[in-house]
Amino acid sequence: MRANRSIPMPVKYWSFAGLMITTRCNAACECCYLNCSPTSNGPEMTVERAIELWGQLVSTSPHGCRIHLSGGEPFLDWPKLIKICRRAKSLDLAPLEKVETNAFWATNRRTVVDRVRELDQAGMGKLAISADPYHQQFVPIERCRLAASVAEEILGPQRVQVRWKDWLGEGFDTDRLDDSRRRALYVQYAGRGRDRFIGRQAEFGPAVLFMKGPANVDTPCREALLRSRHVHIDGGGAIMPGTCAGLILGIAGNKTVSEIWSQLVHAESRRILGELIKIGPTGLAKMAQAEGFVPRMYYASKCQLCWEARVFLHAKGIGRDELGPDWIYA
Repeated sequence: MRANRSIPMPVKYWSFAGLMITTRCNAACECCYLNCSPTSNGPEMTVERAIELWGQLVSTSPHGCRIHLSGGEPFLDWPKLIKICRRAKSLDLAPLEKVETNAFWATNRRTVVDRVRELDQAGMGKLAISADPYHQQFVPIERCRLAASVAEEILGPQRVQVRWKDWLGEGFDTDRLDDSRRRALYVQYAGRGRDRFIGRQAEFGPAVLFMKGPANVDTPCREALLRSRHVHIDGGGAIMPGTCAGLILGIAGNKTVSEIWSQLVHAESRRILGELIKIGPTGLAKMAQAEGFVPRMYYASKCQLCWEARVFLHAKGIGRDELGPDWIYA
């Protein structure tokens, strides 16, 4: 069922959606805004669930919805990953925009050739590879380079994304650095403005302040929450704004994706989302201060303040229907 286009609301249709087929990852990067790791215990997404959500997302928007498969690290369960891709193609669902990976599995050319070809035949548009100093603490840079070069041979350069491609040239294995040099490199990279200060990345905020100065934290978050057009969905059906992990817009399963989207017209009346939409992180911080939260004097971004206030409120058991899924805060 398509969403009701007659609703006079400042909520954009979801045009981009990431299906998180797992929350587990071989890495535990300090930049991870989802707090993924080898021990992450979020719900796994089944093939059937992925296909159901895929269909609902596409039908919700009159313009369609571009789907990408992510995690965690989706290649940790290669059989499930390729099965989802093949099933979606056989059902003639909207094309798969891309598959995201850190390329830990690219240990030899044959493996890369076989998997990229299978994904290509199963309808994958692009292969997106994560490459930066955080990931290279856990994944040798040579694997990213191999995955990127072989994928470009098979798919063409226009169908291979590397975040960030400049790192493939300048990068090195950060596991060879001592802790202080690695930390300094992380802070320098975070200071380029490429990351969001939530999840583990929030810890870099104080150091980045010296590079960039304090941020304005008083602005509302209406655009990010209601108009970004991008969401992620975990295996339990929790729908999160694309760049605001740990905030639940709704749970697919209890309601359809279309119903959840349509009801966002009333989001301002919700306890957590409403505060962020109308006031911003400072409103959430005041809510937390009433419970004993003590904010820092300065923040590197409003996202860092939001994250710290949310972590505090979640630990207090406040707003758990909107602050989740729990595995992100674990």
